Amino acid sequence: MTDSIPTQSVSWLRGLAGASTVPVVAAAAAIVGLTAWSSDLPDPVAVHFGPGGAADGFASRAVAQWSPLLGLAFAALLAGILLLLTRRDVRAARMGAAVASGTGTAVAILPLGVLASQRGLADASEATFGGWWLVPAVLLGIVAAMIGSALVGRPGSVAAGSAPPSDAPHMELALTESVVWTGTAAMPRWLAAVLALVPVVIVVAVACATSEAAVPMLLGAAVVGALLMGLALAPVHVVVDGRGLETRYVLTGGRRRIPLEEIARADEVRIGLINRYGGIGYRVGPDGVGLLVRPGAALRITRGDGSKFTVTVDGADQAAAVLNSLAARGRVAK
Repeated sequence: MTDSIPTQSVSWLRGLAGASTVPVVAAAAAIVGLTAWSSDLPDPVAVHFGPGGAADGFASRAVAQWSPLLGLAFAALLAGILLLLTRRDVRAARMGAAVASGTGTAVAILPLGVLASQRGLADASEATFGGWWLVPAVLLGIVAAMIGSALVGRPGSVAAGSAPPSDAPHMELALTESVVWTGTAAMPRWLAAVLALVPVVIVVAVACATSEAAVPMLLGAAVVGALLMGLALAPVHVVVDGRGLETRYVLTGGRRRIPLEEIARADEVRIGLINRYGGIGYRVGPDGVGLLVRPGAALRITRGDGSKFTVTVDGADQAAAVLNSLAARGRVAK
C-alpha cells in the first residue's frame, strides 16, 4: 500500500511534557507528605501486604520515603516507549502520553496510601492495608491521563487534499446515489471467557493459600469476572455513509465519528491476536489508534493529517470500498 499523505508528528519535548508533568508534581507532593510523616512512621515500614491485608514485606523508612520516584521513573520509561512507537501520529501520541501520565501518577501517590495507616505504629508488622486506597489512586490517575493528553495538544481537523488513490478499494457509485453500510464485530466467546476467568483463577489461588476473607474474595472475583465477560462481549457497531465513518462501542464512551472530508483513504487489513497494537482492546501502536475487539478483518482509515484509525468489523473490504468511493465522488464534484 503506497502512502504519500503528510503526517503530523508530536515533538519529543511536548510528548514527554504531557506524559511526565503530572507524575513529577504527584511524586514531589508524595515525597513532601511522606517526609512530614517521617517522625510518625515506624522503621522499617511495611511496603507489601498479603491477601488478608496483613503486612508481609518491609523496607527502611528512608527507602519508602523516596518510593514515589518509582512512579516518575515508570512514567518516563513508558512515555519513551510509547512515543517512540506513536509520536508520528498525533492522536496515538496523545493516547500514549495519557497512559504514561495516568499510570505514573497512580504509582507515585500509592505510597501515601500504603504508609498512611502506619502513622503512630511502633511496629510495622501490626499494619494493615485497605484496598479502598486504590480508588483515589485510580481516580487521580484518570485525571492525570486527561491532563497529559491535553498537554500534548488536540489535533485540528485536516481535510484530505485529494481523492483516495487508485490502489485503494473502490465501488461504482452514481453521482446521485445514496449508500449506507453497517457492520459489527464482537469478541469470540472463548476469548471473552478467558478474560473473565483470569481474575477468578487468581483469587481462587490466593484463597487456597489463605482462609482469611476467602468467601468475600471469591464473590468479588465472580462479580468482576461477570462484568469483564459482559464488557468483552459488547459488539462494536460501524456505520459508513455520506457523513463519513461512525463507530459505537460502550468502552469508548459511545459514538465516535470521522468526517468524510478528513478521510484520505480506507483499506481492509488483517489483525492478529498478537499485533502491532500490543493486543486486543482500545489501544495505540505504530499503526495509530485501534479499536480491536477480535482478531481478523479490520477497516483502517488514514486521515488527511496522516493519522490512522483501525476498527475490527466484518465486511471491512466492503466498508473500505464504500468510503473511498464516497470520498472520491465528493472531491470530484467539488
